[in-house]
Amino acid sequence: MLSGSKALSNIDQTLYIVRSEAVRLDKQLSQLTGQATLGQRRRLELLQQIAEVRLSEIERGELKSAFDDVDTAVTDILKHRTSAIDSLEKLIDSLNAQIEHSEQDREQLLLSSNEVSKQFAQLEAEVQEQLKQTQDYIEQYQAAQKAESVATEAERKVEQSIADFAEKAKPYQDDALFMYLYERGFGTTEYSGGLFARHMDSWVARLIKYEPARINFWNLNEIPTRLTDHADRVAELADQEFTILQQMEKDALEAAGSTEMETKLNDLRAKVDSHDDELESKEEELSNALSERALFNAGDDDFMHQCITKVTDVLKHKNLDGIYRYVQQTHSPVDDEIVLELQNLEDSLQTLKEDMGSVRKLHDGQIGKLREIEKVRQQFKNSRYDDLRSGFDNEELIAGVLSQFVQGLVSGPDLWGTIKRNQRYRDFGAKPDFGSGGLGDLVDVLGDGGIDIGGVSRPRNSRRRKRRSSSWHIPKPRRGGGGFQFPRSTGRSGGGGFKTGGGF
Repeated sequence: MLSGSKALSNIDQTLYIVRSEAVRLDKQLSQLTGQATLGQRRRLELLQQIAEVRLSEIERGELKSAFDDVDTAVTDILKHRTSAIDSLEKLIDSLNAQIEHSEQDREQLLLSSNEVSKQFAQLEAEVQEQLKQTQDYIEQYQAAQKAESVATEAERKVEQSIADFAEKAKPYQDDALFMYLYERGFGTTEYSGGLFARHMDSWVARLIKYEPARINFWNLNEIPTRLTDHADRVAELADQEFTILQQMEKDALEAAGSTEMETKLNDLRAKVDSHDDELESKEEELSNALSERALFNAGDDDFMHQCITKVTDVLKHKNLDGIYRYVQQTHSPVDDEIVLELQNLEDSLQTLKEDMGSVRKLHDGQIGKLREIEKVRQQFKNSRYDDLRSGFDNEELIAGVLSQFVQGLVSGPDLWGTIKRNQRYRDFGAKPDFGSGGLGDLVDVLGDGGIDIGGVSRPRNSRRRKRRSSSWHIPKPRRGGGGFQFPRSTGRSGGGGFKTGGGF
């Protein structure tokens, strides 16, 4: 079985792979952006050369001034851009270092927490062994087990009676005349009507042989209702027996010193949680910084927008049209070479633009994948799946789905779903389904509005079967965690208890 800490390590490794690919795409975008920036500046230089050679002194002076001004402005903006990128890189390096340091501290705290958790499990195991030898506890367990069986059977009979009613009541419900009389309460003290109405209703009742049908239908309604009342009573008795049994377990745990150990364990888990909060905050900050760096690398930042705006303004200069027309009308080898280079440069810039779009799309997808795997890891930690008692049945499946996530074949929610389905408890002394932990696979209660039996509403006690907590200290998920799947059996022979005639 794959341990929880090893599973978390595998998730961390996957996160590292995803983040490394995002960084690689970052660098690729940066290289393409750098090439595009150089290309744009070379384009300006070529246009300036044409202007200096071909235009009159006045025109040349006007254009040259425009080119010189924009070149100076762009150079200044790019210096500020470089400074901003350097600051961002330092922030990213700092956040990576802080995250690495916090993860190391968390790992040590988790080791300490798991060591106390192991001691706690051993303490509970000792208590369970003592309870096996305690006659009062054995008798109470048998009483609780019997009451639970009675309650479960009563619940089953209620569900069966409702199903039977739905089938047997249909002929009555399909008879419009019968249902008219029945819903008015004809034949009972609830019925009221005038002389003529009573006369006509009596005539209809004799015609359809209403009275024997009414009695039969009333009995059909009463069976589920009475069984429900009985189920409520025996469920309450089962809860009472369960509460007594669980109190005996809690008293035995406290007598063995569980309170002090539980306080120590909770303190350590609180420190782990604090580190997780810090890590989540730093990872969010890092993710935002990586997204901002991606904008710089793609040339989609404010600085680059300012450069493009200034270059575009110059390229819209009224004399540039004259430059192109004049070049086309002459046969100077110098002009031809410049125009040919300019044409090739235009083609190259278009290719770079398309390549940057493709890489940017890949990068955005990788950033999204990075956020998903970070979310999976947060849910894993919040669910305390890295606790000592947590494990995973199918190690190959977990490894396989992590690999598929890296390849983009499964999503973050799919990955998390697989992890949750395969999480199980591991034995470290105490058995989670010992005693009260193995009683009552309980159902949620219905609302106070009652139950609907074949279209006829009947009130019921909304208390039915309340959800119970375990006496044994299985790690509980913190805010938003996916939780542990509480097992009915850990798969060991003999179940989770001990044999005493009735069986634990």
